[in-house]
Amino acid sequence: MMAVMSAYPKELRTRVVGAVEQGDLTIAEISQLFGVGPTFIKKMLRLHRAGNDLAPRHGGGPPARLQEQERELLRQEGRTHPDVTLEELQNRLAEHRQVIASRSTICRALQHLALPRKKKSGRQ
Repeated sequence: MMAVMSAYPKELRTRVVGAVEQGDLTIAEISQLFGVGPTFIKKMLRLHRAGNDLAPRHGGGPPARLQEQERELLRQEGRTHPDVTLEELQNRLAEHRQVIASRSTICRALQHLALPRKKKSGRQ
């Protein structure tokens, strides 16, 4: 299993840029000192000089399908209709927010919101 790499924190990014701008050490020395690669340092310098924020960016892939407004709708529906099915939630998202989301996406959102996902029996 591969280890997941997390982004370097903004504080480290700022300290690396500050060390380069101080001018006492080379990029290779700063790389060793902070335990980061020289390419990372050059990228941070490029961002800094362009006036961009050094904070880590959102990872790759498309933005989340369900934004805060959609998650709030799921929260409300879960409170008012505790026996609602994923298919019903899918239809309500389409009606009220014009968002098409798969049942798996809705299920993951419910798990993230710590809301239960109850199943209705088709035989009731």
